[in-house]
Amino acid sequence: MTKTSSINRAWHEKNRMPANANFEQRVKWHMEHKKHCSCRPIPKKLVEEMKKKGLSL
Repeated sequence: MTKTSSINRAWHEKNRMPANANFEQRVKWHMEHKKHCSCRPIPKKLVEEMKKKGLSL
């Protein structure tokens, strides 16, 4: 089982992922999420897409 840190509920309430988010919106949301909350990592599939496009984590 993977250990996760506690959720930053206030950040999550104010920063919802847009409905039907495109690639750029998903990247932006997850990068901000990484700065403010450590409840979970960036999804593997998105990390793979980011690497293919030359984006750094």
